[in-house]
Amino acid sequence: MKPLRILGPFPPPYGGVAIHCVRLLESLKELGVDAEGVSLGGLPGGLESVRAFRPWHLLSRDPVHYHTDEGNFRWMLLLSWFWRMLGVKYIVTVHSFRHRKEFEDQRTRTRLASAYKHAEAIVAISNEVLEDIQRELGIAHKRSKVVPSNLPVSAWEQRSELSSAIPLAWTSSPVRILANAGAVTQFQGKDLYGIDVLLTAFRDLTSDSAALCIVLGGVRDVELLKKIHMAAAQDSRVSVVTEYRGALAPLVRHAHIVVRPTRTEGGPSLTISEAMEMGRWAIASDAVPRPAGCITFRNEDHTDLTRAIHDCIQRVQSGTMPETSQPYSQALTQLVNLYQRLGFVSTTHTPAEV
Repeated sequence: MKPLRILGPFPPPYGGVAIHCVRLLESLKELGVDAEGVSLGGLPGGLESVRAFRPWHLLSRDPVHYHTDEGNFRWMLLLSWFWRMLGVKYIVTVHSFRHRKEFEDQRTRTRLASAYKHAEAIVAISNEVLEDIQRELGIAHKRSKVVPSNLPVSAWEQRSELSSAIPLAWTSSPVRILANAGAVTQFQGKDLYGIDVLLTAFRDLTSDSAALCIVLGGVRDVELLKKIHMAAAQDSRVSVVTEYRGALAPLVRHAHIVVRPTRTEGGPSLTISEAMEMGRWAIASDAVPRPAGCITFRNEDHTDLTRAIHDCIQRVQSGTMPETSQPYSQALTQLVNLYQRLGFVSTTHTPAEV
């Protein structure tokens, strides 16, 4: 059987899709699946089974599991054209599919719909993403499946060290609160990741024993970054780490509380499932469904977020931490079962052993 190619934006940079690709590849390897990673992003050190994408890879006949979102629709058009010409079987996992102005062009929409229709299966990471695909492209694929992208934290991430870029003021604090934003960007005119809501909520807390570290990825909106820095500078308990390059897992492991104040997102948050898997208090907006055990607050309501953080600080101070749990524990089994039904893989273990 031909090896399965996991094609996507492996880190760096370290976004949710990139980390998912690492976790999926590692999990498949552990099951004895003949798989390799082909990166449209960077090359993660320490993962020998990942290689950089090169034009000649388009000529490969090996089956592909491609990971994408609405921002990479041009890649989808190009890749699917080659795959259809060569008779290559491909599955597409869509991590988000928000509206873009380009989708208003009928020719683009028709071509993209065709690219998705010819996939052996479309995997959406949430019901909302699947509905977005169907609405934007007007298609209902016969093999559409919703599988959360939340896979177990990889050994590769667990081996990562706590970055020296993280301030001592946070790493030495009695109560450590962590938040991250994959990118400094706006959505519908507001901070997508809700960092403004978090900073306002934290300002209203009186605890001197708690410190907040906000880890930011790529900067797409310079003006928004300035606002974040200005607001954070007013509170000595807050640290902001900009252009963070590294896995989040070491920071989650060092934190007591992890906050996800996003105004919206494509599906279940990897950050939240990481926190729960590592036995940390997880707080998130109710913008999307959250797993059982996650503490939620009303989306964009900084007062309600203050309440949630305050309650968690008191629990940490009393020595109470949650038990570890693994939300969406069936996600890997669902993917392996799909691969096997489509004839993409064979494993040395049965799906029940995943």
